Amino acid sequence: MVIIGTIAALLSGCVATTSAGSSRPSATPTPTPTPTTATDDPLINSARFPRMSAAQVCALVTPDEATALLGGPIEQPPGGISEGGYDADCVYQVGEIVVVGEYLKVDFNRLGFSGEATLVNLQRGAHTLEVGGYEAIGAEAETDPLIEEAVLSVRLAKSTTDPALWIEAPTSVIAEHAADLILPRLAALP
Repeated sequence: MVIIGTIAALLSGCVATTSAGSSRPSATPTPTPTPTTATDDPLINSARFPRMSAAQVCALVTPDEATALLGGPIEQPPGGISEGGYDADCVYQVGEIVVVGEYLKVDFNRLGFSGEATLVNLQRGAHTLEVGGYEAIGAEAETDPLIEEAVLSVRLAKSTTDPALWIEAPTSVIAEHAADLILPRLAALP
């Protein structure tokens, strides 16, 4: 009975653990810590991101950073779309036209992390990971079925139906590096 009471108290936050590992009742509740692992809820309110302008999304990665990520100079100024609160994206491309293996795309849409994870899971090489402290799912490009670019979806909000960060890149490594650049910038937005 004592064990059940202790477990219930731990779950409610009413027991503090001393350095010796014993439990004792706590007079004041312990503040909730900020997320530190992919299993914790992230802190970025992503609801406004699909309403961003293409220029705002493009500002998340500089042309120099995109050049370094893609291994070649960006031929066109980064550009994208903003579809009235449903979708906002930016494409950084090495050539004059978007060619597989030569572009980086950053996107925010209303599919949310759960919807995007469903798309990623359709690929055979889908894998879950943590990027910058956030839960993510990604997959490399594949030949069977043909999926021409690596993809990465990063959960930003507490709800998996809230907009998530979507990145398309030549490889998963490039997508993860792009996310590492973008996530602190998103967290710093007012």
